[in-house]
Amino acid sequence: MLGVDSYRRRMIATSTSQPTTPAPVPAPADEPTLVYDEVIQTRDVAIPFVPEIVTPSIERSLRKGRYERDEARLLRAQLRAGDRVLDLGAGLGMVSTIAARELGGAAVTSVEANPRLIPLIEETHRINGVGGIRLMNGVATPEAGTAPVTFYLRKDFWSSSMEPDSRPYIATADLPALPIDALIAETRPTIVCCDIEGGEMGLFDRADLSGVRVLILELHRRVYGEDGIARIDAAMAVQGFRPHDPAHKSTVTVYERPPAPAPGTVSPAPSRTDWPPADPRILIATCMKDEGPFILEWVAWHKAIGVTDIVVFSNDCTDGSDRLLDRLDAMGELTHLPNPATVMRSSNFQPVALAYAMQLRAFRTADFFISIDVDEFLTIRAGDGRLVDLFAATGPFDVLSVNELNHGSNRQQTFEPGWVTEQFPGHAPERPGDWKAHQGVKSIVRLSDRVAKIRNHRPDLRPEATDAIWLDGSGRARHELLQGDDQNGFDCRGSYDLAVLNHFALRSLDSYLMKMFRGDAVSKTKRVGQRYWRRRNHHADRTVDLSRGVAMARAAYRRFEADADLMALHAACCTAHRERIADLHSQPDYAERRDWVLREAW
Repeated sequence: MLGVDSYRRRMIATSTSQPTTPAPVPAPADEPTLVYDEVIQTRDVAIPFVPEIVTPSIERSLRKGRYERDEARLLRAQLRAGDRVLDLGAGLGMVSTIAARELGGAAVTSVEANPRLIPLIEETHRINGVGGIRLMNGVATPEAGTAPVTFYLRKDFWSSSMEPDSRPYIATADLPALPIDALIAETRPTIVCCDIEGGEMGLFDRADLSGVRVLILELHRRVYGEDGIARIDAAMAVQGFRPHDPAHKSTVTVYERPPAPAPGTVSPAPSRTDWPPADPRILIATCMKDEGPFILEWVAWHKAIGVTDIVVFSNDCTDGSDRLLDRLDAMGELTHLPNPATVMRSSNFQPVALAYAMQLRAFRTADFFISIDVDEFLTIRAGDGRLVDLFAATGPFDVLSVNELNHGSNRQQTFEPGWVTEQFPGHAPERPGDWKAHQGVKSIVRLSDRVAKIRNHRPDLRPEATDAIWLDGSGRARHELLQGDDQNGFDCRGSYDLAVLNHFALRSLDSYLMKMFRGDAVSKTKRVGQRYWRRRNHHADRTVDLSRGVAMARAAYRRFEADADLMALHAACCTAHRERIADLHSQPDYAERRDWVLREAW
């Protein structure tokens, strides 16, 4: 082994790798001299053992082969002839050394924020026989700017970062900002490796990654939590990247562009250039039976948030709902059709109706499609509360699935005509416990050749649409829904930031009895039971403010109030609803169920 003096002489005499502009920030006065008498071989890369920098915890990681193990393994698997690598967060120089061995140093750019590490990285490159690597000292930033960035230095260099709060720091350094767009334009990478202790959050959101094939990102849960990881997933999805491991079992994740489908197989992915779409046509299709008292509020609400077309399929109505819908059809407010399942003598009302909806001209000319029921109110929390505000907030997507939030009875026993959005404000918590966190969804689908089939909760996409963008109500990527067609919901926690599906499944106790009598809208053989009430009768929380949506819907509702025939039909539906409830009170099965609710589940 060479002695200390020999190492020092060789480093001074032969080290030619110099940081390129912007120049490195001068090291603090107490920076240790780069003195070492040992190298550590880790995963076939030699690392100078400088104890003042390679602290005991880092040394253990090096000697056991754990230091940047996943980054090294994944990078080697991804490298192709002709690649160019941008290494953000160079650390001890391992990733850049591996890349330079395969591609040559000229194809590698390495950026490190910690000024103490620059001489050591240069020495790592030298003793491993790789030269020509461009080494820069600075901080990659999402925005252009010239102001220095404060960097917080910690004893273990791998904990140093741009945020001061997660752990104690020992010093600070003001470093040059390196705007990511300019950095990518200059270095033209096909692979980006990034380990910058939380600085990856937001870094690539607006960057032009069109020339990048693969990103290898170290994700930092302790800095920004699961919600932050989901937001990174969403930003990557918008750029056309999907993680190899959607569950993120490792802290290091590979984001890769799926192979492009053969020409003509599917329509192109949503792009930034045509988003948000101007004046989009948005179609809702739904099934109804005996929902007369609640139809006008629901139509007004969704017209107010930007739905342009509504198709309602009805069957076997006894309360006048069909006549009310006919009047709305005559007024041009919606299209009312008999459910084709009745002609087919099928009890699968909803699946048959949705399959038929795909044949309608309204479907062919729509930009977006939503399947929701008359007891579900889509509430937009972005911008002014309209669907176009949601589209602007999320960026491009193929599917956006919004979790339901159930509103309970709010301890209202009797049916009273009025708006459910005002009568039943109490709802289940937005962040329930683990066992209640899985909630169903309804989906906003951007219509294209990628859509194979429309279903009630979510669409089926064509297998070729491997780069589809699927988001939740907070704009986060939900890659698990691309893995199969059997998932109709997911963990709702953190998913309500931009959109909520307020579900008034029960309304009053008496209207719940009416729902039992009417039967299920999906299948004639299904019945509403005790479990249905227990799962949905939660009303302790009021974190959702419906007042803005109500005000918007009231403005649309005034158009209905001006039509005397329509309002007479609405009043007749309310009367029929009340009369049916009175009849149910006299029937033992329904009276027993009402007593059970008041006794056991009120």
